[in-house]
Amino acid sequence: MTDPHDSVDRKDPGATDDTGISPQAPLPEETSARLRRQAEGRLSTSHVPAPGALAPEEAERLIHELRVHQIELELQNDELLRTQEALETARSRYFDLYDLAPIGYVTLTDEGMIREANLAASALLETPRVALVGRPITRFILPEDQDILYRCRHRLRTMREPQTCELRLRTTQGVARWVRLDGCLEPHRTDTGHWRATLSDITESKAGEQRLLDVQARLHRVAGIAEISFLEWHPRTDAIVLPPEHTPTSDARNAASPQSLDAWLARLHPEDREPVRAALTHFATDREASREIHYRQRSENGDDLWFAAYLEPITDDLGRLERVLIVHRDVTQRKELEARALHLVQHDPLTGLPGRSLLHPLAAQMLAGAGRAGRRLAVLFVDLDGFKAINDNYGHAAGDEVLRQTAQRLRESFRADDLVARLGGDEFVIVLANILNEDDAASAAGTAIASLARPYPVGEQELTSLPSIGISLYPDDATTVEGLIKCADLAMYHAKQVSPGQFQFVTAALERQSEAVVALKAGLREAVSHNGFRLLYQPAIDLRSGAVIGVEALLRWPQADGSEIVPLVFLPIAESTGLIHDLGAWVLQEVLRQHRVWQTEGLPPIAVTVNVSARQFRHQSFLQRITDALRNGGVDPALVSLALGEATLLQDTSASRRLLDKLHALGVRVALDDFGLGSSCLGHIEDLPLDALEINRTLVRGLDGGARAPAIVETIVRLGRALQIKVTAIGVETESELRAVRDLGCDRAQGFHLGKPMTGDELAAWYRRRPPAPGSNPTPSLGSPP
Repeated sequence: MTDPHDSVDRKDPGATDDTGISPQAPLPEETSARLRRQAEGRLSTSHVPAPGALAPEEAERLIHELRVHQIELELQNDELLRTQEALETARSRYFDLYDLAPIGYVTLTDEGMIREANLAASALLETPRVALVGRPITRFILPEDQDILYRCRHRLRTMREPQTCELRLRTTQGVARWVRLDGCLEPHRTDTGHWRATLSDITESKAGEQRLLDVQARLHRVAGIAEISFLEWHPRTDAIVLPPEHTPTSDARNAASPQSLDAWLARLHPEDREPVRAALTHFATDREASREIHYRQRSENGDDLWFAAYLEPITDDLGRLERVLIVHRDVTQRKELEARALHLVQHDPLTGLPGRSLLHPLAAQMLAGAGRAGRRLAVLFVDLDGFKAINDNYGHAAGDEVLRQTAQRLRESFRADDLVARLGGDEFVIVLANILNEDDAASAAGTAIASLARPYPVGEQELTSLPSIGISLYPDDATTVEGLIKCADLAMYHAKQVSPGQFQFVTAALERQSEAVVALKAGLREAVSHNGFRLLYQPAIDLRSGAVIGVEALLRWPQADGSEIVPLVFLPIAESTGLIHDLGAWVLQEVLRQHRVWQTEGLPPIAVTVNVSARQFRHQSFLQRITDALRNGGVDPALVSLALGEATLLQDTSASRRLLDKLHALGVRVALDDFGLGSSCLGHIEDLPLDALEINRTLVRGLDGGARAPAIVETIVRLGRALQIKVTAIGVETESELRAVRDLGCDRAQGFHLGKPMTGDELAAWYRRRPPAPGSNPTPSLGSPP
């Protein structure tokens, strides 16, 4: 291709350039001489008569005019020269800009052949400028994009207005280069079909667009996997912009068309519309507000779907809120699972009745309504008498069936607006709504008792478990749910003790008893914190040798007035309050301390039996407490024996066996306490790793009164011999009882007849005063295995 500067120099003198100005270049000398000769020749052949002589004045005027004209022509010539220099400077600047422009310029024929191109176009097309002239522009465009150029050129011809298109160029590296082509017809030459085009490299912007599309595609896939979607709310205009999947058409422009906030809220559940509007407005004004909202939206099939939405502010360059991104996901399944889980937590899985956690809020709501309306309520506390015997004799499956039938009978006995709940075990609570007086509560309780007193058909059996019901009234007896349940529980306990199978209202006497229990609990906590207890020790005697083979530690609670509160009174309270664990730990530590004192005073090793309650034994920290106490006590674990009740060990024989094995691994011995009156199976006893059996004191007292007690004691002795464990008779108070247990084959005995409970010092003195057993060592050992 020729250089644009060269093409300009070869133009005719009369030609016009792009600026519209005709350049006047100086003529060469030979040209001037030739023109002068032609002029003189024309003058000599002219038939025009020569002018006559001029007057001097006329000649002088004419000479003056000629000189003026000459000067005028010189001035015009100078002006032309300056204009030509300016034009040349402009043309030079124009071609510099043309060549050095950052975008490509090409001039094309109607057929698309390249006539001119600048340096940027040459670089884009990767071809020298000279080689570009006369070549078709399509030679440099990918085949699949050439139709784009044809359509663009067709629009240019027909519409005769500038056109734009995007297409890809071939490259030597084989990677296509994206360009934007802007085409227009050549000015002043619209009749020739020639046209010009600019080529702008948009490869990077296309790559950015593709990356954005890829990110959006990945985000769409992630959103699909995560089951989330997006929308934007513009607080200033209240417009909601929905993504394509939320609009009825697939057209992208329609998909992005904004909706009003009201139109979007109309799709939500009526109860959620105003709360969602308020939450959005609050978030727009307070960026610290909650970013999560929950709402329901009606689906196409009419179901209400739950959504959880998370709000994210989008600000402008000045940090002002511009719009709010709302990311929401369908949480319907989660809500349903939460509702089911909440139902399972709040309802008893066996009976389907509300449980303890749901009873209190529902009852509190009923109390609040009754308080506002000035109505009365009643709370009934129901307990099934003899239910434990059903579990023990017929199994837990039978007990569960009785509970299910009890729940169903209670539902049928009360009104729909009454609340029936199960506290646990065989205890139920009913809240009677809107009663007039005590008679209404008594009538409802009587109906429930009549229904629950009927036998329960379980398999082929008909089982009976009479209910005892305690009744408290609102607001007469208490004004809180806890207070009413507590009073009804107290009344139920009284009915259970006095008249099982009946109901009992709470009375002033029962309330005083309750107050006494509260005071007892407070005193018990004080005694546990300040070591307000003491231990007494009662010796156990070997019935063959008469030797002292150990002692039992007995807990006492002395009072300031010199009296004592017996364990039968305070131990159940310690159990119910959980103080039994700290109390049991103190007992064991005190026993070990006393044992070290005895050793310091020269007494032989003394085996000590410590009583353990069911709640202690089942507690997760029981074994660790025993281990720590023995590690720090400085006493041989073989001298420590734990006495456990029959019901405690047989409640879960597998768990009991595992725990007893761990105690034996520590060296601790285990005795079965109060054996003989329970409903245990002897086969279960055989499975437990026991070291001793202790016969219940009730059987010992019955040895003088009939044949049943001796037969039972004899059976226990035979069981002990078969299991190769020692049998101890507890509560021997008379000489006749001592002879009876010795004759029946008991190995050991313990009771007031043999030795009263004594303090540690009293026991040491008693032991020193006691004569040696016949045929025994003068210093009999207290440490033989119990």
